Amino acid sequence: MADERIPLLTAACRRIGEAVRGDPRYAHTSHLRVHLAGEPVFDEHYRGAAVSDVFSVTKTVLATVTGVAVRRGLLRDLDEPLHTVLPELRDTPSRGQTWRHLLTMTRGAAVDGPWDADEVTALPGGQVARVASAPRADPPGQVFRYDNGAYHLLSAGLSRLLGRPVDAYAAEELFAPIGVRDATWLADPDGVTYGFAHLRLSAESLGRLGDFWRTGGRPLVDSAFAAAMTSAQSAGGAPEGLPYGFGTWIGDGWFMAAGWAGQHVVVLPDAVVVVTGDPGFRFGPPPGDDLSPGWRSALDLVRQHLLPVLRLRGTASGVAGG
Repeated sequence: MADERIPLLTAACRRIGEAVRGDPRYAHTSHLRVHLAGEPVFDEHYRGAAVSDVFSVTKTVLATVTGVAVRRGLLRDLDEPLHTVLPELRDTPSRGQTWRHLLTMTRGAAVDGPWDADEVTALPGGQVARVASAPRADPPGQVFRYDNGAYHLLSAGLSRLLGRPVDAYAAEELFAPIGVRDATWLADPDGVTYGFAHLRLSAESLGRLGDFWRTGGRPLVDSAFAAAMTSAQSAGGAPEGLPYGFGTWIGDGWFMAAGWAGQHVVVLPDAVVVVTGDPGFRFGPPPGDDLSPGWRSALDLVRQHLLPVLRLRGTASGVAGG
């Protein structure tokens, strides 16, 4: 590949590696992988399993599966209430929440206490019902609030719409066509594929997904959906402090999928950067991990060392393929 940035990029990646090995705040970092124009130009593994939980990057993949369902005509209206496919929601506070509300995390529900993701995941059953029972804090569609439960409801609704679990549909209709072969996706005790976390992928597969998102999800994802997915639908907020799309965080000329403990797929018009972390997560209960106090995501290092190099060639144009 004839790209004048490659020597600078390689040097920047080496500096990131030095920080990962020398700074205890980044010691949990597992992998760094960089693609230019769809080709890997840097790939280094630091620690941990090659295939591991990508945590909330799962949300971005689930949003992508939703876009596949839209493209195939199975989901025709994002503003339709979810209770039309999950009638058991009609008598809960989740009545009236739409597919769009879930995708954008604006369903207006409480997300703490009994509705916190760790509390819900510890239940031996009825996790979807617990999420659906969360009282309203705001009218749907008005306020962004980081909401793991929204994506578990989204998975439940998609499963009912598709007539099979989301993981099975994704394996055939998304992963196989783009060459992802190592995905495993956990389900809750009732068989509902987790919507907010617990998809396991390698850095190579995350790179494939990043390039798929970079090129607008063609031909599998509806083009209008892809444009909306990778552009700001709200001002967003914590934990990334960026505007939010459909399962994506929107930066200045780039967007990303992001997960706890340093899982990030940063997508630019002609490049993809993958960083992963190995937190030593344990489900419990109670859940636990091996992260050291003061740990930091290697995204800090990517922003410092890599993004300036990758953006040397012009400026990003926003939505991939939009």
